[in-house]
Amino acid sequence: MDGSVQDLPLLDAYSRAVVDVLERARPGVVSLRVRKHDARGREAGGAGSGFLITPDGYLLTNFHVVQGAAEVQVALEDGAVLAGTVVGSDAHTDLALVRAGASGSLPHLQLGASAQVRAGQVAIAIGNPLGLGHTVTTGVVSAVGRSLRAPSGRQIDNVIQTDASLNPGNSGGPLLDTRGQVIGVNTAIIAGAQSLCFAVPSDTAQWVVSELLQHGAVRRAWLGLTAHTVPLARRVARHFGLDQDSAILVDEVIRDGPADRAGLRDGDRIIRIGETPVREVDQLLRLLSRDRIGRATEIGLLRGVQQRRVEVVPELAR
Repeated sequence: MDGSVQDLPLLDAYSRAVVDVLERARPGVVSLRVRKHDARGREAGGAGSGFLITPDGYLLTNFHVVQGAAEVQVALEDGAVLAGTVVGSDAHTDLALVRAGASGSLPHLQLGASAQVRAGQVAIAIGNPLGLGHTVTTGVVSAVGRSLRAPSGRQIDNVIQTDASLNPGNSGGPLLDTRGQVIGVNTAIIAGAQSLCFAVPSDTAQWVVSELLQHGAVRRAWLGLTAHTVPLARRVARHFGLDQDSAILVDEVIRDGPADRAGLRDGDRIIRIGETPVREVDQLLRLLSRDRIGRATEIGLLRGVQQRRVEVVPELAR
């Protein structure tokens, strides 16, 4: 039998999955038109994407899309245009929360669990690249655990890399799995490279939204290091009596920062904050809340064949 004929059922199943996600998700995806002023005070325009996360009009987008916005307009799939207000933003994760004033309930998307995302799974991006509304592109998750430079200059950890094509205007749109759940917020491409696109993980987005709604800003303590989640070999976990299959690998310790002063080193694997086991970078970030600033915090780590504890005094995030 001809190979192309054999492939038809597989291609049809893939197509049906993508079409189904698009039909369910696109009503919750919006186009943002932003009026702002440049460094010289001159009026300028911008555009991007976003997606609703609550029926009463709260939506997520990128910080860089609405940065310095004097006016935000939210265009829905049905053509309605609503006035938007920036509720809060976080330059360190390139995320912003916007509220669209609506008279009724709006369709919205559900934030999934990015910790469960695996390289190779299907990824679906919806957005408004170059002003072409509700454009869908597909690909796979190329890698997880990447780091990306945020607009603030700090690193965003645990970033999802995908080859689903993104272009200017896709920023702030959702990256979805085949269940239609948001696994990331599309945020960046590498100019001049093909199929190197990145999304802030949904677990980070969920934490940022919670902070912005409760406190109006993201409160965080700063350790002075960059890190990402890595698997922890079963034999290593057994040797140290650990009930976890992952840890946080320190990529870089920033000179004269809290971690540096405490003696942490590149290559250390963080396994505990106080008495709480930590398995992922997002979990570490959540535990580094504002109330730890200026307070000695014990960190458990693996260094080579030794298990150690060090005391760090986190600072207010810069």
